[in-house]
Amino acid sequence: MQLLPRSRGAQRTFPLRAHGLLPTYLARNAVWRVARLLDLVGGEVIVPAYHHGVEIAALLHAGVAVSFARVDGAARLDLEDVEARIGPRTRALYLIHYAGFPQDTDAAVGLVRRHGLKLIEDCALALFSRDGARPLGSAGDAAVFCFYKTLPVAHGGALVVKSPLVAFAPGEPPVAPALAATLSHAVGSMLVTGERTLGAAGARLRGLARTTARGGRAWARHLDVAVGTQGLDPAALGLGMSALMRWVVDRTDAEAVVRARRANWLALHAQLGRPERAVWNRLPDGVCPLFYGVRVDDKARALARLAGDGIQAIDFWNRGHESLDAAAYPEARELRRSVVELPCHQDLGPEEVLRVAQSARRALEA
Repeated sequence: MQLLPRSRGAQRTFPLRAHGLLPTYLARNAVWRVARLLDLVGGEVIVPAYHHGVEIAALLHAGVAVSFARVDGAARLDLEDVEARIGPRTRALYLIHYAGFPQDTDAAVGLVRRHGLKLIEDCALALFSRDGARPLGSAGDAAVFCFYKTLPVAHGGALVVKSPLVAFAPGEPPVAPALAATLSHAVGSMLVTGERTLGAAGARLRGLARTTARGGRAWARHLDVAVGTQGLDPAALGLGMSALMRWVVDRTDAEAVVRARRANWLALHAQLGRPERAVWNRLPDGVCPLFYGVRVDDKARALARLAGDGIQAIDFWNRGHESLDAAAYPEARELRRSVVELPCHQDLGPEEVLRVAQSARRALEA
């Protein structure tokens, strides 16, 4: 956990000091807000067929129609398909930067300017990532971020709007989440990190804490709003980010996080030795990888093998929003069928990265 007192790295790193930054509880809250700020309600937004699903739900809940565009087998948005889908109701393009790897932002900016549209950059998976020297999220009219996917915080997202608009509608400021739930999450995250870094001693400490605080945790869960879910909870859309979590984010050494993630990704790529299986088979300058994406033949079997080795791999985006006709987008469907997320986060050391690579090799050969 790279925390420094008043870290200069955090202060310099986009979007933490961006003008117009609005911290939110979740990134989906930011999506819901930006639909109204950019006057998209009643209009249409073109979004990639390869998506999580909850961002689509947030747009729909805000009163925005959604049209899907093709994503190719390398997870690149097909901008020619986007342009062909632009109609009289189209008001914006929603561009997703997957796992920190940039889309063709220059081409996307050119497209929206030609047609008088807005560009929303979804950087929920791309915190601290850059396209060369340019931070992802800085080119569009607005950008959405998620902190808890990259950093050890219990919750936290953000919206950045590049306009003189206020960051929230008058009378609708974000509401702080319950302190008890925030503290419960924060302590839990620290204990998980301790178990991972201290081994058996950390596991004993976590078990003791869970036993001692069982009653308090039950009460905190009653107040809690879950993160990482597929469904949209409209009642939680007005929640903001707690002061405690913002304090942690503001003191993160962002540059150290980027260095560690890049080093782990590169080591994993070399040790796995299967570049043909990588979703992204090179790490461009500036990219802060959220994970290492690998294609497997049998996802359930591979995940079971990795879990058996104690590797916390993730079934990445195995389904999209229910309004998507998956059969109409075969490349996105194949990505959902095959992509597994291998960890390369900043808390992994060289031995742990090697263990991930060895387990992944066995899973690919099984």
